[in-house]
Amino acid sequence: CMVSSPNYDPLDPPTLDDDDDSGLYLNRFLSGAIVPGSIFKLVTLAAAIDNKDDIYDWTYECTGELQLGDDVITCPNAHGTVDIARALSVSCNCAFGELTLEVGSEVMTQYVEDLGLTASRSINGINTAKGKFTFPDDDDASLAWAGIGQYEDLINPCTMLTYMGAIASGGRAVVPDLIHSVRTQGGIPLQIPWKKHTKRLISESTADELAELMHNNVVTNYGEGNYPGLDLCAKSGTAEVGGDLEPNAWFAGFLRNEDAPYAFIVLVENGGSGSRVAGSVANEVLQAVVNR
Repeated sequence: CMVSSPNYDPLDPPTLDDDDDSGLYLNRFLSGAIVPGSIFKLVTLAAAIDNKDDIYDWTYECTGELQLGDDVITCPNAHGTVDIARALSVSCNCAFGELTLEVGSEVMTQYVEDLGLTASRSINGINTAKGKFTFPDDDDASLAWAGIGQYEDLINPCTMLTYMGAIASGGRAVVPDLIHSVRTQGGIPLQIPWKKHTKRLISESTADELAELMHNNVVTNYGEGNYPGLDLCAKSGTAEVGGDLEPNAWFAGFLRNEDAPYAFIVLVENGGSGSRVAGSVANEVLQAVVNR
């Protein structure tokens, strides 16, 4: 399913003033390029799993601040000593900032390209917006913020959803489709429904490791009781957008359920907390899917 709000009745489209900035005619899922916040840490994590031999022995001491030149990477509170699983679960900015510096700008640039996040996908002839990322090699603070999902990061929800599908299915995703099939008025099929897959985005082993770490997020942070009956793998994001606006709330992931093999991504613009706000939307929809 696809929902974008605000929306309108296509049989009675409104006329907008020249200075209207509501984005009423913009489909966020297909045409938006939006600050991702901490859901982007799943990209940084994939790069770290593949490029750091000691990733599961790696630890970081979070004091709540990481000083980089004149800038400071901050966490809402000091997380203490974290390994990679806990760093993802509590979404430690300082740990992932440090991890991004260790991985490096060249690798980060390669990963957003390999994962298709900088490309436009054709969904039934509709081209999605391209994501945009900058990983400077001469500014540690900006590089760290970029690895956290801030700085100049912009992500398209559809391409990020495709990445979730790749993690769920061993590294290759089913290409999103809006049209299942086309038939004549007499019911004769004009095309055969056929699942198309992407190229391999990540290795099968990396996909499996990401899935386990995302499930750990639910168990140790988001709370399995908030998603009853769902074998859920997820990552939340609370993306700062500047000014006096509330952060964007994100929740992305998938179900480990052969009877309901669905990936999902939820964005609530200026919604606040990722898991609390966007996670509750995801749960309501997924409950309807699983219990239909």
